[in-house]
Amino acid sequence: MRRIALSIYWGFLTVVRSFTLVRQKDAAAYYTTLGDDVIDFLDEGFVDDDKPLWLNLGYWKEARTYPDACVAMVELLGTRAGLQPGDEVLDVGVGFAEQDFVLLDRFKLSRVTGIDITPVHIEKGRERVAKRGLQDRIDLRLGSATAMEFPDATFDTVLALECAFHFDTREQFLREAFRVLKPGGSIAIADMLPVPGKKTSRATAFARKYGHVPEANLYDREEYPRRLSAAGFGDVRVESIRQDVFPGMAKYSRQRVEGKKMDEVVVEVSEDDRAQCRGVEIWERGVGLTDYVIASARKPSDA
Repeated sequence: MRRIALSIYWGFLTVVRSFTLVRQKDAAAYYTTLGDDVIDFLDEGFVDDDKPLWLNLGYWKEARTYPDACVAMVELLGTRAGLQPGDEVLDVGVGFAEQDFVLLDRFKLSRVTGIDITPVHIEKGRERVAKRGLQDRIDLRLGSATAMEFPDATFDTVLALECAFHFDTREQFLREAFRVLKPGGSIAIADMLPVPGKKTSRATAFARKYGHVPEANLYDREEYPRRLSAAGFGDVRVESIRQDVFPGMAKYSRQRVEGKKMDEVVVEVSEDDRAQCRGVEIWERGVGLTDYVIASARKPSDA
């Protein structure tokens, strides 16, 4: 009975919260409303300075807690990008900069510049950077992924962690990323897409509109390499990791909604969960983006 009651309560809150989210005029307003927690209606208003402010679904191949899954996703993305000590990195859609702390520590980068269109992300991110004394190594700015203020050939690497599906359009972002990369520089993107061969419903089109996911971005992992190549990139690789993302995040979300705090949730994902990609129906019923890929490529050295 308690589980049924919680499910009803979760459903009610989801409807109320979703109505509030879909009324937002753009992605910046959407994420401002979402607040300090990746799960809808669990925003705590930044009352806890020690709370990790992750906004991605996490990589649950080995991780069992949400912060560990988010760190694993960042490490996977950085590895696919081929990050090297001393690199100058542009982090697009930086959020609250949680990933930048991991990037600096794990890959010994020289400097990370982060851009985001959401003012509260930059404001809170700067506070967190200053608290760690990292202002000389992490520079956070308001800015658009599709109209960057940086000169040509500025960065060694461009990263985009779970945000490119919002960009209007993703292809314009790819062109801008190519422009600001140094010759030989790399790009790596953690992105959400439709599954190949599966059409999305009319209901999910409505959700995408108000979740600020342009229809122009609605292509699959078979088309993605062609878009990267068309932007000028070579050494293109696009791999689905959906089985190590959606089941873990679905189990984490349910425990949080049932009342557990972030640091109390431990997730166990079975091989059958992975094989069936259990939990993906949450995203299938929502925006219809049921594939999760890591895309990487390189700007030719002679470009």
